[in-house]
Amino acid sequence: MKAVFYFILSVFLVITSNCQTKSDTKPQKAIKLIISINAFHNAKTEDAHVIAEILANHIKKSHKLEKEFIVETPKTFDEIERSAGDDFDCIILTIEEYIHLQKKLTLEPFATNYTAGNVGYKYHLLVNKVDNINDISQLKDEVFYILARENQKAPFLWLEKLLREKSLPNSKKYLKEIVTDYKATNVVLPVFFNKAKACIVTESSLNLLVELNPSIKTKMKILESSDFILLGLGCLNKKKKDTDTYNTLKEIMLTLHENEYGRQLLHLFSADKLVPYKDEYLQNYLKLTK
Repeated sequence: MKAVFYFILSVFLVITSNCQTKSDTKPQKAIKLIISINAFHNAKTEDAHVIAEILANHIKKSHKLEKEFIVETPKTFDEIERSAGDDFDCIILTIEEYIHLQKKLTLEPFATNYTAGNVGYKYHLLVNKVDNINDISQLKDEVFYILARENQKAPFLWLEKLLREKSLPNSKKYLKEIVTDYKATNVVLPVFFNKAKACIVTESSLNLLVELNPSIKTKMKILESSDFILLGLGCLNKKKKDTDTYNTLKEIMLTLHENEYGRQLLHLFSADKLVPYKDEYLQNYLKLTK
């Protein structure tokens, strides 16, 4: 998950092997889960399906679930709003989508990621050591790679903050080009192989790449690091508070780390566990928008 909460998204995909994606046919007692496509970040959904088949039976058995699940995967703000209406049970959004839709939908944020003692994700600005770059002021008219999906603004806002702090023009005027990709390898390797001068990637993504290729740590240098920033949220429907479905979903999300199958899934996204959401966790993101 690694994301926006990206691991959270797959948790819901694994709740049942009988999920229906973008289905027009809704069972009478179905549980409706809405997962924004944009919340997937640095993770292939098919990777989660490998563990999904194992975890689905475990969850259905341990929680004695009988209801069918519907999973819808909208992309735009309008699609998410139409999909949700008042008839959703759980919805996974990027922070940007949550902020945009929080006054339009009955959203109750309740879970976010916890990894290595921290909530959220830290970004790093990386350069290749051979280029002898020691400051962002040396990157004028260069190609920049950023790890992000559509509607994910955090790394771009952080970049603009770095430029402002150095009294430099905004990125559109200062850089030659910004290339965006949701795969960490496609963001880091161009800098590693001297095809680009700099990139922005999450710390968890970088750590995973270093495990696969230790020479990345040797050749790359961290020029700047952000605070820990939330990329996404798991939200329940306020109107369904304290119903059986509401309580079951909340229990599943917050106890994944307590069973073997849940830990396997969380490990896939470099998360130790999920923790209850607090408003204070959102503050570092909001500071970037000011």
